[in-house]
Amino acid sequence: MLNKFITRVFILVVLLNLVACTTANTKNTEEQPKRDLIEVLEEANIAYENDDFVTSEKNYGILIKELPEEAEYWFRLGNIYVRTNRHQDAIGLYREAVLRNPQFAKAWYNMSIVQLKQTAFSLNEMLIYTDKKDPLYSKGATMLEQIKSIISTK
Repeated sequence: MLNKFITRVFILVVLLNLVACTTANTKNTEEQPKRDLIEVLEEANIAYENDDFVTSEKNYGILIKELPEEAEYWFRLGNIYVRTNRHQDAIGLYREAVLRNPQFAKAWYNMSIVQLKQTAFSLNEMLIYTDKKDPLYSKGATMLEQIKSIISTK
Protein backbone atom coordinates (compact mmCIF):
# COMPACT_ATOMS: atom_id res chain seq x y z
CA MET A 1 0.00 0.00 0.00
CA LEU A 2 2.81 2.39 0.94
CA ASN A 3 4.67 1.49 -2.28
CA LYS A 4 1.59 2.36 -4.37
CA PHE A 5 1.33 5.70 -2.59
CA ILE A 6 5.02 6.49 -3.15
CA THR A 7 4.76 5.47 -6.79
CA ARG A 8 1.71 7.73 -7.31
CA VAL A 9 3.44 10.65 -5.59
CA PHE A 10 6.53 10.11 -7.76
CA ILE A 11 4.45 10.04 -10.95
CA LEU A 12 2.61 13.17 -9.85
CA VAL A 13 5.90 15.00 -9.19
CA VAL A 14 7.26 13.97 -12.61
CA LEU A 15 4.06 15.11 -14.36
CA LEU A 16 4.09 18.45 -12.53
CA ASN A 17 7.71 18.99 -13.58
CA LEU A 18 6.84 18.21 -17.21
CA VAL A 19 3.96 20.66 -17.12
CA ALA A 20 6.20 23.31 -15.57
CA CYS A 21 8.86 22.76 -18.26
CA THR A 22 6.29 22.95 -21.04
CA THR A 23 4.86 26.17 -19.62
CA ALA A 24 8.34 27.67 -19.28
CA ASN A 25 9.23 26.74 -22.88
CA THR A 26 5.98 28.24 -24.15
CA LYS A 27 6.66 31.49 -22.31
CA ASN A 28 10.20 31.68 -23.72
CA THR A 29 8.87 31.15 -27.24
CA GLU A 30 6.21 33.81 -26.78
CA GLU A 31 8.68 36.28 -25.31
CA GLN A 32 10.86 36.13 -28.42
CA PRO A 33 9.30 38.74 -30.70
CA LYS A 34 8.66 37.84 -34.31
CA ARG A 35 10.53 39.99 -36.76
CA ASP A 36 8.39 42.72 -38.22
CA LEU A 37 7.48 41.66 -41.76
CA ILE A 38 7.99 45.19 -43.06
CA GLU A 39 11.54 45.04 -41.73
CA VAL A 40 12.03 41.63 -43.34
CA LEU A 41 10.73 42.97 -46.67
CA GLU A 42 12.99 46.01 -46.55
CA GLU A 43 16.01 43.85 -45.76
CA ALA A 44 15.05 41.40 -48.52
CA ASN A 45 14.68 44.18 -51.09
CA ILE A 46 17.97 45.86 -50.15
CA ALA A 47 19.83 42.53 -50.24
CA TYR A 48 18.20 41.69 -53.59
CA GLU A 49 19.24 45.00 -55.11
CA ASN A 50 22.81 44.45 -53.85
CA ASP A 51 22.98 40.88 -55.22
CA ASP A 52 23.21 39.50 -51.68
CA PHE A 53 21.43 36.30 -52.62
CA VAL A 54 21.94 34.53 -49.28
CA THR A 55 20.20 37.27 -47.28
CA SER A 56 17.53 37.99 -49.87
CA GLU A 57 16.72 34.27 -50.29
CA LYS A 58 16.38 33.84 -46.53
CA ASN A 59 14.10 36.87 -46.17
CA TYR A 60 11.91 36.15 -49.19
CA GLY A 61 11.57 32.63 -47.80
CA ILE A 62 10.24 34.11 -44.56
CA LEU A 63 7.86 36.35 -46.47
CA ILE A 64 6.55 33.44 -48.56
CA LYS A 65 5.94 31.44 -45.41
CA GLU A 66 4.13 34.30 -43.67
CA LEU A 67 2.37 35.79 -46.72
CA PRO A 68 2.09 32.99 -49.29
CA GLU A 69 -0.54 34.84 -51.33
CA GLU A 70 1.96 37.53 -52.44
CA ALA A 71 3.08 36.66 -55.98
CA GLU A 72 5.92 39.19 -55.97
CA TYR A 73 7.84 37.30 -53.26
CA TRP A 74 7.64 34.03 -55.21
CA PHE A 75 8.82 35.90 -58.31
CA ARG A 76 11.78 37.50 -56.54
CA LEU A 77 12.83 34.16 -55.07
CA GLY A 78 12.57 32.66 -58.58
CA ASN A 79 14.92 35.35 -59.86
CA ILE A 80 17.37 34.59 -57.07
CA TYR A 81 17.25 30.90 -58.00
CA VAL A 82 17.99 31.71 -61.65
CA ARG A 83 20.95 33.84 -60.62
CA THR A 84 22.25 31.02 -58.43
CA ASN A 85 21.82 28.39 -61.17
CA ARG A 86 18.83 26.56 -59.71
CA HIS A 87 16.75 26.79 -62.84
CA GLN A 88 14.27 23.98 -62.27
CA ASP A 89 13.46 25.33 -58.80
CA ALA A 90 13.10 28.82 -60.29
CA ILE A 91 10.49 27.53 -62.73
CA GLY A 92 8.53 26.10 -59.80
CA LEU A 93 8.63 29.45 -58.02
CA TYR A 94 7.52 31.35 -61.12
CA ARG A 95 4.62 28.89 -61.40
CA GLU A 96 3.67 29.69 -57.81
CA ALA A 97 3.75 33.40 -58.67
CA VAL A 98 1.42 33.02 -61.66
CA LEU A 99 -0.92 30.77 -59.70
CA ARG A 100 -1.36 33.64 -57.28
CA ASN A 101 -1.53 36.28 -60.01
CA PRO A 102 -2.24 34.88 -63.50
CA GLN A 103 -1.71 38.36 -65.00
CA PHE A 104 1.86 38.60 -63.68
CA ALA A 105 3.51 39.03 -67.10
CA LYS A 106 7.08 39.27 -65.75
CA ALA A 107 6.74 35.88 -64.04
CA TRP A 108 5.36 34.26 -67.20
CA TYR A 109 8.13 35.85 -69.26
CA ASN A 110 10.97 34.86 -66.92
CA MET A 111 9.65 31.32 -66.64
CA SER A 112 9.53 31.09 -70.44
CA ILE A 113 13.10 32.38 -70.83
CA VAL A 114 14.41 29.83 -68.33
CA GLN A 115 12.51 27.06 -70.11
CA LEU A 116 13.85 28.20 -73.48
CA LYS A 117 17.38 28.16 -72.10
CA GLN A 118 16.83 24.63 -70.84
CA THR A 119 15.54 23.63 -74.26
CA ALA A 120 18.54 25.25 -75.94
CA PHE A 121 20.84 23.33 -73.64
CA SER A 122 19.10 20.05 -74.52
CA LEU A 123 19.25 20.79 -78.23
CA ASN A 124 22.92 21.67 -77.98
CA GLU A 125 23.60 18.36 -76.25
CA MET A 126 21.57 16.60 -78.93
CA LEU A 127 23.76 18.11 -81.65
CA ILE A 128 26.90 16.92 -79.87
CA TYR A 129 25.74 13.32 -79.65
CA THR A 130 23.53 12.87 -82.71
CA ASP A 131 24.86 11.83 -86.10
CA LYS A 132 24.69 14.72 -88.56
CA LYS A 133 22.98 12.40 -91.06
CA ASP A 134 20.05 11.88 -88.70
CA PRO A 135 17.01 13.84 -90.00
CA LEU A 136 16.41 15.26 -86.53
CA TYR A 137 19.90 16.75 -86.43
CA SER A 138 19.04 19.51 -88.92
CA LYS A 139 15.66 20.13 -87.24
CA GLY A 140 17.39 20.40 -83.87
CA ALA A 141 20.03 22.76 -85.29
CA THR A 142 17.35 24.99 -86.82
CA MET A 143 15.34 25.03 -83.60
CA LEU A 144 18.44 25.85 -81.56
CA GLU A 145 19.25 28.82 -83.81
CA GLN A 146 15.68 30.09 -83.52
CA ILE A 147 15.74 29.81 -79.72
CA LYS A 148 19.11 31.57 -79.59
CA SER A 149 17.71 34.45 -81.64
CA ILE A 150 14.71 34.74 -79.30
CA ILE A 151 16.84 34.66 -76.16
CA SER A 152 19.35 37.18 -77.51
CA THR A 153 16.58 39.75 -78.07
CA LYS A 154 15.31 39.57 -74.47
